[in-house]
This record gives sequence, C-alpha cells and structure tokens, in this order.
Amino acid sequence: MSFTIIFKSFFTCFYVIYFKEGETINLKKPIRSITMRKEIVMCAVFCSIIGISILSGCTQPTSPSGNNVYIQNYAFNPSTLTIKVGDTVTWTNKDSVDHTVTSDTGVFASSSLANGQTFSYQFTTAGTYAYSCSIHPTMHGTIIVQ
Repeated sequence: MSFTIIFKSFFTCFYVIYFKEGETINLKKPIRSITMRKEIVMCAVFCSIIGISILSGCTQPTSPSGNNVYIQNYAFNPSTLTIKVGDTVTWTNKDSVDHTVTSDTGVFASSSLANGQTFSYQFTTAGTYAYSCSIHPTMHGTIIVQ
C-alpha cells in the first residue's frame, strides 16, 4: 500500500505539472528537455519525502521487555504483568499526551508523565495490584506479584 501511495503521488505531481487537458502521454517518446528531466527528478524527490513522512508517522506499538510497561496509544502495554516479590516495574510514557500511573488502592501513584518520562515502583508484597491513569480513567492495568 505504501508504494502505491508514493507512486500515485509521483504520477499525480508529474501529470499536473506537464500535461494539460487533451494532451496524451507517449511513454515511448524520450524526454529531451534537460529542464523537464530536472523537474521530474525534483518532483520524484518531493513525493518520496512526502511518502517517507507519511510512513514514519505510522508507528506500531512496541512491546517492552522485562519488568517494563509502555503507555502507548492510550493503553498500558502489557495490560497485565506478572513479577516476583522485590521486582521493580518501570512505566514509560510513549504517548504525546500526559498520563499517570495510579494504584486503585492508593499503594503507588506517579505524577503526570509527559512523553518519554518514566515512573518506577518496587513491589515488596505479593498480591494483585490494579492501576489506572487518573487523567484517562478508561486506561487500566494490573501487576500480579508472586
């Protein structure tokens, strides 16, 4: 799909610049004008930059490793994490908006976390700890400590 978008963008740009209503495209006829060749190359570069910009904005959620939780796309990832007593969990905000990590029972609470900021908490007692984002109450997660 991405190649198709870039190709269509290039062709549309090329068509708008060089062909007027009623003209036909002869693909067998070489482009003789150096100026036209330069402009076509510039158009191709422009469309490629636009295509790359579009594709770079299409990020997929990444999965954390170890005892890490990513806050991404208005969700905790993973939403449930199982750890051992004494382990520390680190939450990292990967969204462009602020979030919090707040225990439902008041055991732990972060301040507002901007993009790239982290919050860590060491779990010293076995149990199940439900938490949410106090800014976005529909976001929920669970830490299971064994």
